[in-house]
Amino acid sequence: MTRNKLARTNEQGNAVSLGDQMKNNTQLQGLGFEIFGEQEFVRYPVIGVNQPTSDYKPEGKFHNRVTGDVYDAVDVVFLGLRRSMTFRPNGYNDPVPACFSNDALRPDPTVEQPVHNVCHRMGPRGLIAECPNARWNRTGDGKARRACDLRYTAAVDMDGKQFLMYFQGRSIAPLERFLSQVRQFRQPLFGVRATLNLIYRTKKEGFMGNFYEINFPDMSNPSERERIEVVNALDYQELAQFFKDYFDSAPSDLYHEGEGEHEKSVTQANPRDGVRYADATEQNESSIDDRWGSADF
Repeated sequence: MTRNKLARTNEQGNAVSLGDQMKNNTQLQGLGFEIFGEQEFVRYPVIGVNQPTSDYKPEGKFHNRVTGDVYDAVDVVFLGLRRSMTFRPNGYNDPVPACFSNDALRPDPTVEQPVHNVCHRMGPRGLIAECPNARWNRTGDGKARRACDLRYTAAVDMDGKQFLMYFQGRSIAPLERFLSQVRQFRQPLFGVRATLNLIYRTKKEGFMGNFYEINFPDMSNPSERERIEVVNALDYQELAQFFKDYFDSAPSDLYHEGEGEHEKSVTQANPRDGVRYADATEQNESSIDDRWGSADF
């Protein structure tokens, strides 16, 4: 029997396009996947950054990992955020982390041998490291490092479609500064649309490699106001609630899938260049205080 993949016929014998047939199929109540959890199949497309070390080209662009579309800049509304940490003894040569946390507070229950039973505790002004791998330590070269990598997973709306974006390394501090400003202006997370672009960092500037850093608008700078738009947060409230539930129920490996985003050759920075996590009086006993949200790796 010959099958026409581009068209079907309905009961009246009229041709039905593939798109229309797919739309009709979605009206069915039972889809045949009932033995699975809903989140086992939900994987949102990712907007990534094509780094010089990435397999994706052209470099220096935001990149839709599904369609292949590239952008010099993206206009996004942040719908939800998830903070996670991973410990890879051999760096990103380890495809699976030896220990990880989906909330940066406690190791995931699936970790067989966690380094510590608590990653961070909540202090009056933010996270305070309990696990030695979550603390900043100064090395012999004067750089600040921690064994665990911090990552933010963000759900964003772009032109009415939803994507995931990953923020780690040098992109964390700008993200946290932006979030702090949104909070200070008493706006909901999903009440602001921001234009993100990329800044090229090079060895000539003193960095250990060449890479692209995500650049957020500074809401306090009048010259950057055109990169910020206040939107009606009520229009995004339902989506924001959906992604809150999604992050709570999605499989734990969601936040540790390799997306080629890791900056392999980036300088270490003073942790004070990041964003405050906790007050000085709340510090653990360590040669370096852990008040700051991001040092570069």
